[in-house]
Amino acid sequence: MFLREKPASYNADAVAAGRVEGVDPIEQIAKRCIRIVKDIGAEIGGCVLCRGSDFSRSGFGPRTIIICDQCEKEYHVGCLRDHKMAYLKELPEGDWLCCNDCTKIHATLENLLVRVAERLPESLLDVIKKKQVERCLEPLNEIDVRWKLLNGKIASPETRPLLLEAVSMFHECFDPIVEAAAGRDLIPAMVYGRNLQTQDFGGMYCALLIVNSSVVSAGMLRIFGKDIAELPLVATRYKNRGKGYFQTLFSCIERLLAFMNVKNLVLPAAEGAESIWTEKFGFSKMKPDQISNYRMNCHQIMAFKGTIMLHKTVPRCRVINTQSREVCKQESHS
Repeated sequence: MFLREKPASYNADAVAAGRVEGVDPIEQIAKRCIRIVKDIGAEIGGCVLCRGSDFSRSGFGPRTIIICDQCEKEYHVGCLRDHKMAYLKELPEGDWLCCNDCTKIHATLENLLVRVAERLPESLLDVIKKKQVERCLEPLNEIDVRWKLLNGKIASPETRPLLLEAVSMFHECFDPIVEAAAGRDLIPAMVYGRNLQTQDFGGMYCALLIVNSSVVSAGMLRIFGKDIAELPLVATRYKNRGKGYFQTLFSCIERLLAFMNVKNLVLPAAEGAESIWTEKFGFSKMKPDQISNYRMNCHQIMAFKGTIMLHKTVPRCRVINTQSREVCKQESHS
């Protein structure tokens, strides 16, 4: 946009927006860039019930703060009691979930973590089939396509190689995502669910698309209860771009959110890739008041320097039973 004197093929924004012949706009979502994380500490947190940011630093009492292990909202113990949400006499051991919605979401995610990579049904392979025909790729019946959800915080010997592959893929597609305060790369912290001094990534999940036992596309996902989820980072291996893999992974993520009745999905998009997300995936640009509203309850949402915050309503689904297993069939797809 600012390099008008140059041909489009030399304009990074034009390439990212898919306006250059021979460039796949979908794959430009993961174009290389340096992302600086905003100072999360500058955001205003506090109890979501009283909006007070004061808390007790010693002992256990009404001003003790407890955080939901799913939506990550903060509550005063006394406010929980006053609103008849919970009557805590001490900090609970293990996970604490603030409501039935968070309990159901948490249980669904925990069940997915222990499952083997799920082979995708034919209904989710249309994009890949189309790309194979267009590019004369190997027949689909010779490709095994699966997806898997991981949480690096509880990695196992079986999942650690997959997480390592995800870190490698994100580093292939992006320069370091730098925390402004400490100047450190946050990609490994996000993938492995680490708890840092200023940010806790324990609620981050890594969604993977696996083709013939190789990880080809990945996305970081965090679900703040039923109201909102975020997708701060996505990537596809350079050699696997233009094959419809990320679109397929996104369909898996979206159907999972619909199954759990999550209402909205947000993400930070590079300015040049905004049109891709809005035209191909149904996102729209968030207005300042919408951003403020989201951050009022979910101040942990990732925001990167030089990006635009986008959001979309997750298409609803109806649950059907097939072979004694519940699956989500979306009613519409934006």
